[in-house]
Amino acid sequence: MKIHIIDDNEDITTMFFKYFTIREHSCSVSNDGHNGINMITTNHYDVILLDLAMPEFSGFDIIAELQQSGKIAKLNIVALTASSVSQELEGVMKKMGVKAVLRKPMDPDDLLNFLQKIKDEPVKELFVK
Repeated sequence: MKIHIIDDNEDITTMFFKYFTIREHSCSVSNDGHNGINMITTNHYDVILLDLAMPEFSGFDIIAELQQSGKIAKLNIVALTASSVSQELEGVMKKMGVKAVLRKPMDPDDLLNFLQKIKDEPVKELFVK
């Protein structure tokens, strides 16, 4: 599976990069939103892990830009958040094309299993609380 991680926390991206690579998945990382959107628009990924709370150009900004360009429908974006997200905001992200919202921290094995399901059986919407 080809995974791209967009998160400003380098400890998180390093840990997930090592974990996914050890599990024999292709993985790339962006530690800021601007680089992340560039990577998404120039490469193909099976799944994109997107942190919502990043400085300057957030995950929400990335989602909005991809939705406006019409590219989000072809992507499997899984949003990550360490904070609570209201049902209203989840609904907005769902309508915009996000496939799932997951709460940090999470078990890497559970995350990998979840991502494999998204890749193998793309779903229109899946929100995990």
